Order: sequence, then C-alpha cells, then structure tokens
Amino acid sequence: MMEIKAVFMDVDDTLLDFNECARENIRSCMTRHGLHYDDSIFDFFLSRNVRLWEMIENRQLTVDELHRTRWANIFRDLDIHGDGVAFEQDFIIGLRETAVPMEGAHEIMEYLHSKYPVYVVSNASNLQQTTRLAKAGLMQYVDEVFGALDIGFNKPDPRYYDWCFEQLGGRIRPADVMIVGDSRNADIAGGNAYGLHTCWFDHRGTPADPGIVPEFTIHRLEELKSIL
Repeated sequence: MMEIKAVFMDVDDTLLDFNECARENIRSCMTRHGLHYDDSIFDFFLSRNVRLWEMIENRQLTVDELHRTRWANIFRDLDIHGDGVAFEQDFIIGLRETAVPMEGAHEIMEYLHSKYPVYVVSNASNLQQTTRLAKAGLMQYVDEVFGALDIGFNKPDPRYYDWCFEQLGGRIRPADVMIVGDSRNADIAGGNAYGLHTCWFDHRGTPADPGIVPEFTIHRLEELKSIL
C-alpha cells in the first residue's frame, strides 16, 4: 500500500504553461529589441529549446552554456540581425515575470497542500521559480523550492535528489515521496532511479516510451486527486 508523506512538484509545463510564458516573453523581448515577431520564431525556439534541455539532462551541456549560446544561435540560424547574447539576458529576466498557470494548477495545489508538504523541484533557479509561482498565486501552497541552478546539479542527476533529501533532514525517505512532472527523463526516469513514486503529467498526448515507465500517468492535474 502506497503511503505518501510529501510531494515533489515540477514547475514548467506542470504548474506553469512554459509554452505560453515563453511566447509572451519572446514577443515582448522582440518588441524591446526592435525586431519583428511572428509565431515561426516561437516554434523554432521551442523545438531548439527542447533539444538543449535534453542535452543538459544528459550532461552534454551546462545551463551556463545554454544561456551563452541559445538565442545567439537561433538568431544566426534564422538570419535575424540582432544581439543574441543581450536578447538572452533580456529573455531570462522577462521569464521571471511571466506566469501562466496550467489548467487546474490552483485547485490541485490547494488540495495537495492541505494533505502533504509540497516541494518544488526545478532545473531553474530559486529566484526565477519563486517569483513566477508567486505571480501566479501558487507560492502560498509551496513549502520550499529546490532550484537546480542554486544546488549545482540538475534533475535527473541523483546528486540533485541527494541534496533535496538532505534539506529534509531525514524526516522523509524517497519511498515516502511522489514526484509529479512532465519530463520523462528528468522527473520520471530520475525519480524511478532514485526510488521515488512517479507520476507523469502527459498533457500533450506524447507517445509512450517503453524504456521509461511511470508508476502513474495523468493527462489533467485534477486526476491527481484519485491518486493522492
């Protein structure tokens, strides 16, 4: 019988709609930099960004390297004449101010926090995610934020989870925790390997991967109520 004592909750594309946050932020940054925006730029960013974060999760790229090269390379590949490094800095600052909650995020966080301590587990920084969650009205349901950029290790690295459990002071074991997230690699594969209970938030209908099997799969956040 599963007995859960705490929940680890991912942020981007779990509690906050990263796609809409990024789209809104890119549009604003393009305007400030005197550049023309259209959705093809956003679509290109999205496909490139997914690959870059997969490289980070596989330890093929660091977050610092991503921040130094991401928009510079996008501008080069799309033949956009602008300062990609300066745009990246503006993009990161702007992302802290964009917070579009996923459908049902408020209701499920209020429900979970009434039953368990809820810890945010994210590959971004504490400042970025705390600011965005507060702006979205969700921070009131969070007990603590564990940001990988402040820790020095990213999900799914077991050292990231080591650090999280050190902060919990031995009060909670991995077998007592369920992690909920959209990333099969960072959240599900990482959680499985560490001995956590895992729940994959597959809100985009992604094809199954036989190599990464979550304990539970949900398509809407409200479905967590039937599990926890």
